[in-house]
Formats: sequence, C-alpha cells, structure tokens
Amino acid sequence: MKQRENTISCNRPDGLTLPESPELETAVLGALILEPEYLPDVAEIVEISTFSSAKNGKIYGAMLSMLAEGVTIDPYMLTQRCKTVEGIDNPAAYVAELTQAVGSGANVIDHARQLAELESLRRLVMLGAELTARAGAGTASPEEVGGWIARQVEEITARVVRADDITPLSDAVRAALDDLERRQKAVQSGKCAGIPTGLQRLDALTGGWRGGQLVVLGGRPAMGKSAVMLHFARTAAAAGVHVCVFSLEMSDEQLAGRMLVGGSGVDADAFRTGNVKAAEWGKLEQAGADLSAMPVYLNDRANLLMNSIRSQCKAMHRRGRCGMVIIDYLQLAGHASLNPNPSREQTVAADSRAAKQLAKELAVPVILLSQLSRKVEERADKTPLLSDLRESGSIEQDADMVIFIDRPAVYGVENIEVGENKTISTKDTGILYIAKNREGATGAICFRHNESLTRITDYDGSDAGPDTTGNNEPF
Repeated sequence: MKQRENTISCNRPDGLTLPESPELETAVLGALILEPEYLPDVAEIVEISTFSSAKNGKIYGAMLSMLAEGVTIDPYMLTQRCKTVEGIDNPAAYVAELTQAVGSGANVIDHARQLAELESLRRLVMLGAELTARAGAGTASPEEVGGWIARQVEEITARVVRADDITPLSDAVRAALDDLERRQKAVQSGKCAGIPTGLQRLDALTGGWRGGQLVVLGGRPAMGKSAVMLHFARTAAAAGVHVCVFSLEMSDEQLAGRMLVGGSGVDADAFRTGNVKAAEWGKLEQAGADLSAMPVYLNDRANLLMNSIRSQCKAMHRRGRCGMVIIDYLQLAGHASLNPNPSREQTVAADSRAAKQLAKELAVPVILLSQLSRKVEERADKTPLLSDLRESGSIEQDADMVIFIDRPAVYGVENIEVGENKTISTKDTGILYIAKNREGATGAICFRHNESLTRITDYDGSDAGPDTTGNNEPF
C-alpha cells in the first residue's frame, strides 16, 4: 500500500505503534454529513471499529442508527442525536468542525477504502503482538500457531475493499465467451474441454475438470477411492497438468507402488511380496521412467492441517507447479481453530470451505476424497446418496460436483441392470455416480478395474455410455 499523506503512528502504553490518520477520519465523516446519500455505500466498507478515535466512531455509529431508522441526516439532526451519546462533548462544535474540513463528498468512497486499509494494518500490528504471546507460551505446536495466524491474516485482508473487486458484467460476458471458444476448439480437435479424467464417458458427462471446481469423490472403505484418485492424477499429469497430491492415509512409497503396478501390469501380489520375475523388472523400470517424467508432487504427512495444504499449494502455484490438487481424504485433515473444542462437524465444514476457497483462489480443480457414513451399508439398496456424506452437510453445499464410487460386487451383487432389460456382471466393474453437477448433468457410468484396483479403464461395452437423463441408472 502506498504511503498516505497525514498518516501518523500512535504509540500505545503497551509499546505497540499503530498506524492511524485523524485527518482521513475527519474527511470521511465531514463528507458524509454534507452528502449523507453516500452513507449506504460507505457502510459496506467502513465499520465503527474502523475509526481509531472513539469519538469519531460514536458519531459514525449515530449516523448508521439514523440511516437505519430513516431519520434525515444533516448537521442539526446529527447534533441532536449526538447529545444523547456519552463521550461526545459539545457535539454542535465538533460536527461543525467536521463539515468545515471538506468541501464535498466526491472522494468519500476512495477515502473510506483507505481508512479500511489503515484499520487492517492496525489489526495486523495487534495480531503480531498476539502471535508473539501465543508462540512464546509454548502451549501449541508451530503448525497449529502457523495455521491460526494464516487464517487470521486472511480474515483481515479479506475485509479490505478494492476498486477492482467489482467486475463489470461486460467483462464477465467476454471472459465466458472466450472460455466457450477455447472449449469449442478443444472439442472440435477431439480433446477434452477441461482437464481429462481418463474415462471417456466421464469426460462426456462432465467436460473434464475445470479451474475453480471443488470435486468431492466419496465412497465407503475398500470401494476404490484412492485407485480412482491415482487414475485421475496420472491422466492429468500425462496431459501436462502439474498435480499436487496430499495423501493423509497412504505413504508416498505406497502411492508410487500402486502407480508402478498399474503402469506396468505386474501382478500386485508379486510386487507386494517381492516375488517379481526377472522379465517383469523391465516393465517396472519402464513404468518408473514414465511416471518419473510426470509432473506429480506428493505429500504424505499425516494430520496435515488444511491451512498448511493451502499454503503449500499457493507456493507451488507461484512456481507454476500446481494445476490440480487432490486431497486424500477430508476426514483425516486437521484444522487450526480459535475454538479449543470444535465439533467434528464444524471442523469438516471449515475444511470443505477451505478446499473450495483454494480452488477458487488458484483457479484450479480440487478433488477432495471423502468417507461416507455407515448408512449406506444399513440399507437394502447400497447406492450412495448425498445424505451419506459423512459428518457435514456443508460438503454437499461447497462442492461443485459430487461423485460416488460404488462396487456392487463388494456387497455380493453379481449382476446389475444397465438400461432396459440389460444386465452386466459386476466382476471387476465399478460405478461412478455423479450425484451433483453444478454446471452440467448428473448420471452414472461404469468403469473396469483389475483385481488389485491398480488399473482403471473405460467400460468396454456399448451399454456403458454416459447417462445425461438425470437418473442414476448406470450405463
């Protein structure tokens, strides 16, 4: 922020030096008294606490009360209202002084923004003092303190209103048409409009992953969430997209092992037990070379805080190494909170919101894996529902797309219907249910997988095409 004229620093008894500008406060109040029609706009930017002077804050508060009550705001009426406010001596003289300090309200909106920025700087200074106290107490880990300070800084800076925060509709329309043209060219050339998923029928139904999307991939344990996640990561990386994978459940080595098995076709049991034949080593080495060339970055730290994930993604994005984010999985992520005893629902809700904010801030797709509740297993029909998302309904609210993974064979189902009077075997078959799609159709598709769930492919039958009718019958 550029240095402002008449900005001074105030030394407090506790030693803190806080930036403030009495002249700027006077200019804003004087302009609002002369031209109160600006008050509704200023009220969106400036709060009572924005004024460093208690007297100025009380006068501003009186004006807000008059606005809410529909009372005419002029020097006389404001003076009468201020006579009832404790702490304002000789209000007539002070109101007159305020009006004499400005000529009009022409620049009041810009001055209000500057005043709000000064308040943010004051809060940052006080936050620094609180950070020193918290860190010095030694009662929290560095990561907990770091996560807390990151959230506080974001909350403070988010309140600053800038002139470029408002986008003209014409600019938004132009951007939408430009994006449509890009997607049309991609489709005409036989490519996926977004980041390819690796399943043609899923691409047809969703258009691929798009920047700013939060995609929730849900399923019960052993349904193949991690397998599908790795398939998505490998496909995106093969298309040149830099993928950041945060695995809070499996280690980097486990993830790499699964990708090696899937890429080489080597038997998973042989790989796990070390009983790999000499001829298979060549396949593994070639798969290793192919995977090593892919722009995939792994973090397997357990109990990683969502704030830390956001910080790392932002750092990677600045280096051009974050075009897609995958988090496995939501319920294992930690969260820094001012509340010492947040409920599980509050924690999960905060983390899902943080994931959506990350997708929007970086304009990249974020795929967030999530467990489902046991309600699925208690029903005769095991088809996952949005209400099965575990521990927080806010996951459904925050997500742009919700996809459920189901493998009916796990529940002993041998055949499933795929349209009118057609059935297919569930052996090595999985189903992806698109239960929510904010920008497109819902439906379901089938996919193939090998026994070890290390390789995911399109279902090779004509009965497995995309369903865009809005129902959940798998195709």
